[in-house]
Amino acid sequence: MFVNTDLRPLRILYLLQAVLLTTATVVLAQDGSFVNRDLRLHYRSVGAGAPVVILSGGPGFDVDYMLPVAEAFPSFRRILLEQRGTGRSMPTDLLRAEDMTLNVVVEDLEALRVHLQQERLFLVGHSWGGMLAMAYAAAHPTRIERLILIDSGGPTLEFVSWFEDNIRARLRPQDVEAERYWAEAEKRGVGADKVALETARAVTPAYFYDRDKGLAFAATMLDGSLHAGTSALLFADLQKNYDVRAGLSRLDRPTLIIQGHQDPMGDKTAGDIHALIKSSTQVYLHKCGHFPWVEQPEAFRRAIDDFLKGLGSSLP
Repeated sequence: MFVNTDLRPLRILYLLQAVLLTTATVVLAQDGSFVNRDLRLHYRSVGAGAPVVILSGGPGFDVDYMLPVAEAFPSFRRILLEQRGTGRSMPTDLLRAEDMTLNVVVEDLEALRVHLQQERLFLVGHSWGGMLAMAYAAAHPTRIERLILIDSGGPTLEFVSWFEDNIRARLRPQDVEAERYWAEAEKRGVGADKVALETARAVTPAYFYDRDKGLAFAATMLDGSLHAGTSALLFADLQKNYDVRAGLSRLDRPTLIIQGHQDPMGDKTAGDIHALIKSSTQVYLHKCGHFPWVEQPEAFRRAIDDFLKGLGSSLP
C-alpha cells in the first residue's frame, strides 16, 4: 500500500538513498531475527567482536547498500538491520499506519538491543538511519555506547526546506524531464515502488559533488530495493512527531558526525546536531556529497579510524 502524503520535499527526501544501491552480490556469514509487535525483524551479520548496528536510509530502502560502510569496522560484528517495512522485515499483509511510526521503529531498536544481549548499542546511521539513531538515543540515552552519524538528517525536519532547494538548483533539464516522466507514470499503471525508484534514478546526480559518479550509481540501482509505502507512512508520522532536540541535549556519549560539504542536506544540518550533542566530534569532507564512502573513501575511513582510536580503552 502506498500512501501519498502530497508533501513534495518529503517525497524527494525519501528518494535520496536509492543512489547507493549496487548490483554486487555479497555472501554474509550470519543471519538472525527477533520479534517486536508481532513482526519478525531480520538482520544480516558479518564478522566477530562487539556488535555495531548499521542503519540504512530512506526510510524504506533495503540495507544492502550499507555493506561498504560496514567494511569500515573490521574488528566488530557488523549487524545490518533490515528495518521494519524493508527486505525480509516486510509484513505479510498490508502496511498499517499504526505500525509504521517513529515510536515503533525506535522500539524495534530497543528490541534488537535486548536480543543481542547488549547493555548499550553502537549505532552507525546514514541519512534517515542517522535520524533513527538520534531518535533512539534521545529516547534511551543510557543505552547508547557510541554513535556515528553519516550525512544524517537533522534533529527536526527544518532541513527539508533547504534540502529541496539544493536539489532543485543542481538538476539539469534532462534530469527534470526524466523526473517528471516517472512522477506521472503511476497514472499509467506503473507500480509505486517502480515509480519512486525511477524518479530517484533521475535525480541521483544532485546528491553528488561529482556528477559522473552520480550517473554511474544511477545505472546500478536495483529494482525492488525501495519500498515507497514504508517511506510514505513513516514520513507522515515524522511530520507530526519528529523533534529530538531535547533528548540529544542530554546525551553524553561519544558521537562522530561526518558531513560532505556538498551534501544537499547542508552544513547547517550537521552543525545543528553538533551543537546539541556536547560529546560530539564533527568532520567535514571536501568535494563530497551525500555519500562520503563513495566520493571520498580514504577520508571517510580515516575519520572513522581516528574516532575509534580516540576512544582508547573503551574499544572492544
